[in-house]
Amino acid sequence: MKIIREIALILVFLSNPVHGQSADTDPEARWNVLLITVDNLRPDRMSVYGYERETTPYLKQFASESAVFDNAFSTSSWTAPGMVSIFTGYYPPVHAQHGRFSFYDEEMVAAFRVLADSGYEIMGQSIWGPSHEGFGFQKALSDWPDRDLEDFVAERTLEDPPFFAWAHIKDVHLPYDPSEENGRKFGVTENLSESVQAVREHRIILRYPELVDIEYEHAGKVQFSDHDKRMVQNLYDAEVADVDQRLKRNLENMRKSGLLDRTIVILSADHGEELFDHGWLGHASTGYDAKLFDELIRIPLIIRFPDQSLKGRFDALVQGVDFMPTIFELLKIESGGMQPLMQGRSMLPVLKGETDRIRDFVFNQTTLKGWTTPRDEMRLRLVSVRSNDKKLVLAPTNNGYRKEGYDLNQDPKELTNIYPGRKAEFGALEKALQTWMEDNRSRAAMLVGNAGEKRLRLITAAVLDENDIGLAVENWSRIQTMESTWGLEPDPFFDHERHRPVWRGVQSRAAQMIGTAMLCRANSGKILTRKPESPEDTASWYCEPGAE
Repeated sequence: MKIIREIALILVFLSNPVHGQSADTDPEARWNVLLITVDNLRPDRMSVYGYERETTPYLKQFASESAVFDNAFSTSSWTAPGMVSIFTGYYPPVHAQHGRFSFYDEEMVAAFRVLADSGYEIMGQSIWGPSHEGFGFQKALSDWPDRDLEDFVAERTLEDPPFFAWAHIKDVHLPYDPSEENGRKFGVTENLSESVQAVREHRIILRYPELVDIEYEHAGKVQFSDHDKRMVQNLYDAEVADVDQRLKRNLENMRKSGLLDRTIVILSADHGEELFDHGWLGHASTGYDAKLFDELIRIPLIIRFPDQSLKGRFDALVQGVDFMPTIFELLKIESGGMQPLMQGRSMLPVLKGETDRIRDFVFNQTTLKGWTTPRDEMRLRLVSVRSNDKKLVLAPTNNGYRKEGYDLNQDPKELTNIYPGRKAEFGALEKALQTWMEDNRSRAAMLVGNAGEKRLRLITAAVLDENDIGLAVENWSRIQTMESTWGLEPDPFFDHERHRPVWRGVQSRAAQMIGTAMLCRANSGKILTRKPESPEDTASWYCEPGAE
C-alpha cells in the first residue's frame, strides 16, 4: 500500500501544470496559493532588501528561490483599504472599504467567489468584521487565533482540495515588543525611557493628543530623544527578526511535508511604517497623523513558485491591486466574468521577461486617522500618485486640497516640496490622477449598481414567491448600506450626472417595492403580478386582499 501511495503522489506531482499540462486537466494537481502579509513591514528594514542589519537571514535565502519586486506598493497607508485592494483587485475609491463604517455587500462581485467557483477553498485570518466580510472567505484559517499559520501548515495535506489561504502576521505592529533574544541582538537595553516603554505597551502613540478626542487607550503626550528614536528602531528591527524566524519555522515545515512544492507563496505587507522619517512613528491608525510617503506605502513582495521557474529581482512598479490578476493568470482562471473588471494588472509578463513594466503610476489613498477616523471626517482623504521619479500628493485643507510634489531622484526621502516652483514637471501625474479618479467612479457605479440590481431581484422573490416582507426589508436595508458606504467617499459616483440616474433608479424601485408590499400586508393581502415573465415590473403588481 505504501508503494502504491508513493506512486500515486509521484503521478500527481508530474501532472502539475509546471510540467506542461493545464491546471484544468487534473483538479487534484492545481497549485495552492498562500498569501502571507506582515502588518506594517518595511522592505528597507529587511536584509533581503539590502538593509545592513541581518533582520531577515531566512528570507534572504528564501528569496534566492523566488521572484523579488523592489518597487511594490500598497494602495493605502493602513490595513483595511490596502488589504481589500489585494482581495478585490480594486482601488480604495472603488471598493470603499475604509474601516468600521464601510461594508462590502455579499452580492458584489469578488475575486474569491470566482476562485471558489473554480474549486478552491478560501480561508483567511481575522476574516470577521466590517473590513473583511463580504469578500467570499469560507472559513477561518484555523481554530487557534494566535497560531493560525502554524496550525494550518501542520494540518494541511497534499490530498486536501486546492486552497487560497491568507495569513496576516501582526508581530511588527505597535506595540513593538520583540522576543528577549532578538531584543538583545538588536541593541534593546534594559533601562528604557518612559517614552520607549510606551512604544512597547501601546497600539496608539499620538503625535498631537491635545488635538483629538479619542475613545481608545493611547500613550498620551510622548516625546522622544535621539537615543529614544534609535531604541524604537531597534525594537522594530527585533520584531522583524522575530517574523523572519517564524516564517522560517512555517515555510520549512511546508517544505518537509511537500506542501511548499505545491503552493505559490506570496509574502508581502498591507502597508509600511514610519520610524521618525517625517517626525513621528507608526501609521494613520496608530498616530492620527496620516501620510503617504514611501516608508508608509512601499511594501515587500516575494513570490515563490513551486517549480522555481520564475525568479530573480524585478524593479517594475507594481501594486496590491495586481496580486489577484496575477494569481488568476497563474491558475489559468478566467476573470472576464467579473464586472467591473479588476483594475490591477498581471505581473506575469514582467516575471517572464516579456516586458519591464506593467504600469507607469501607482495610486494611494488614506483617511486621515485610519481605522480610528471619526465618521464626520471620513470624506477627508489624502491622495497620491507616484511614478518612478516623481510623486504628487493631494492633502485636504479647509478650502480643498494642497498639492505637494517630490523629485524622488534628487530627494528620495521626500523632504522638500518642489511643486509650487516646478508645477509643469507634474503635469503627467496630474493627468494620470484625473484619469484614475474618473475610472474609479465608473467602476464603483458598476460594482454597486450590479449588486443593487441583484438585491432588487431578491426583494422581488421575497415578496412574490415567499411572501416574506422581513426578507424583502432586509435586502432593502442592504441597498441603503451600500448608499451609506459609498456616500463616505469624497467623490461618490452617484453625485455625478453620468451615474446618478442608474443608482437613484435602484433606490426608487426598492422603495416602491417595499412600500407596495407593506401596504398590502397591512390589509392582510398578498402581492401578485400580472406579468410573471417580468416579476420586477411593479406596475404589474396587485394586492389580493385577505390572501393570508
